[in-house]
Amino acid sequence: MIEYADSSIHIKDTILWLDAIKKRALSFISHAHSEQMNTFHDRIIATKTTIEFYKKFVLKEVPLNALQMSFFRKFSIGDLTLTLYPSGHVPGAAQLFVKVKENKILYSGHINNRVNPICDEIYYPTAETLVLDSTYGSEEYIFPKRDVEESLFLKYVKKELENGYHIVILTNPFGKAQYLIDLLNRLQKPIYLQNKIYQYTQLFKSEKIIDFSFIKPLTSKLSTPSILLYPFEYFEKIPFNRDEYKKIALSGDAIFKDIFHSKYILDESFIISDHADFNGLIEYVKFVSPSKIYLMPSKTESKLLKQHLKELRFDVEELLKPKPKSLF
Repeated sequence: MIEYADSSIHIKDTILWLDAIKKRALSFISHAHSEQMNTFHDRIIATKTTIEFYKKFVLKEVPLNALQMSFFRKFSIGDLTLTLYPSGHVPGAAQLFVKVKENKILYSGHINNRVNPICDEIYYPTAETLVLDSTYGSEEYIFPKRDVEESLFLKYVKKELENGYHIVILTNPFGKAQYLIDLLNRLQKPIYLQNKIYQYTQLFKSEKIIDFSFIKPLTSKLSTPSILLYPFEYFEKIPFNRDEYKKIALSGDAIFKDIFHSKYILDESFIISDHADFNGLIEYVKFVSPSKIYLMPSKTESKLLKQHLKELRFDVEELLKPKPKSLF
């Protein structure tokens, strides 16, 4: 029922693709900051938040043919019966449950089963077939308690502000940035946002899930120690002398601190992710209780996760790119 082609998931004998990278007649888009957002499909299926992001920041003036679906409501397209469930990853992020004939398939997308106050909490449907994202699917990725890391993070920010440094925080501009704003609001200090992050954050103004009291656009050089949020791609473009600021980031990749610090030239990092860790993935699989699991490809995690799930007696298969046909 499942095939992997052109770096995307396809449900065989249907028009439905899942987070397709190439243009398709119909693709489900699981969340707003996926690379699949750069593709203009004929028609998409997504949540309201994801569609609004797609319209405003990707398509701009290009018309969008979208099926907007709410969580927990069934919707039919031909022989397909579809239901979206929260995945807990970023606002609007969804899992897709597909019933086609007698087959019940669940596509996880990116999941996070730790509480995030700006997201709908993850839901655990049961399904016969599970297509699972394998990010952090290695036992090396077991994260500490989130509230402990949050406390350490806030203490660090407060201390270095008092020491006279700007605090530059590298982050994903959608999802993680808004989570950080909600967390940093506890310090009751101005939070300056690089333009992309500021624009993305405006999507949440009407929903009132974030307190905007301390949010400011980053428009000029700051004279007093301040908190600033920048996208990761700006890690070498910070407009201050290097001795004027501390540069930090929050990620599951901070498990390997030396490598992570070297990549982004960081002063400090904290292990806070919007993905499930290894234990979270195993917990999720146990709740879904599938007869068959297809693991989405990754550099190493899918192989390690496959091995562990097999030890737990699950029927697991890695989705692999089809081999090119020989010309001879």
